[in-house]
Amino acid sequence: MSTQSLVKAAQTAEAAEVLSTQRTLSRRLVHRSAISEVFLTDFQSVDENTFRAAAQLPPRHFYYGDHTAHPAMHDPLAVFESVRQMLLCAMHLQHDASHDTKSITATASLEITDPEPLRVRGALDLLLLGTVELAKKYQDTISRVVHRVRVVVGGRQVGVVTVDTAQRPDAVYEKLRMSHRATPPPMSDTLPARTDGVAPPPRLVGREQAENVVLENADVADGAVRARLRVPTTHPSMFEHAQDHLPGPVMMEAARQAALLLAADGRDPSPAVCHPQYLAAEYLRFAELDSDITVVTRRLCDPVDGGRWTETDFVQQDETVARMRVRLAEAHATGAGDAL
Repeated sequence: MSTQSLVKAAQTAEAAEVLSTQRTLSRRLVHRSAISEVFLTDFQSVDENTFRAAAQLPPRHFYYGDHTAHPAMHDPLAVFESVRQMLLCAMHLQHDASHDTKSITATASLEITDPEPLRVRGALDLLLLGTVELAKKYQDTISRVVHRVRVVVGGRQVGVVTVDTAQRPDAVYEKLRMSHRATPPPMSDTLPARTDGVAPPPRLVGREQAENVVLENADVADGAVRARLRVPTTHPSMFEHAQDHLPGPVMMEAARQAALLLAADGRDPSPAVCHPQYLAAEYLRFAELDSDITVVTRRLCDPVDGGRWTETDFVQQDETVARMRVRLAEAHATGAGDAL
């Protein structure tokens, strides 16, 4: 093992030893309302550009635990949610952002480099090692930050998450929200869930429960999916608290489900043996709750690595509000993992 690897292993062991998984952090620090939706258990600033946290994925969860995957594994999007909570916490404890500011994600990516540690039964402890790749301030207040987080389980690195986030005071955020609207945006808890669409069978999008399907009126043809996004405003996880726009993670789920729906179209392996190995998201503007969003997903020609790639556009009022790229991997296609 190289000197650099030995140093990394020592730092990882130290972080695992000092961080606790005995109880969750304050809901306020991770912007959650329900204790059951808090996965982060500890956070520690190391220096100006380094921080770390512990999280625990629950053994069962109505949303993150609802999958047809064989063999069973913890959801990569649950890993992303743990990192997302860590970065919200970091905004306050690492960057001193006040609670009267809003975090706005510009881009985000998740790469699972070694899925094997996720294939366990029961709760799963995560070690999250964060670095500040770029930080900008405006009037001595953080305004933009790019974070990179390594996700470690039992000494093995399972993945990497990178997120580019803007931080805006509430008053500035309100102006941004009205920049493409003539009326104030409705809050999700004032809107009933739509029931006029027809969702695909849950197993075609890797789900057991119909409540977790976010596509409807899907048309699959010529290596593409066109569907309406089902906005689950009453969902206990996707809309865990009231929102004035469609959350980015809901669109991530839609991109994942559209990729799996294409996989179920006959040419690719069953959704039951696939998981998202890579997901990259670019958010171009706020996705509104009071206007239909069309999900348009296309197969991409296999890159050099031979992966099953799809690209998804989220179109609202003839404008693309977000774009995502997904690579599916099969259960037997394991990564070697990084030595720590």
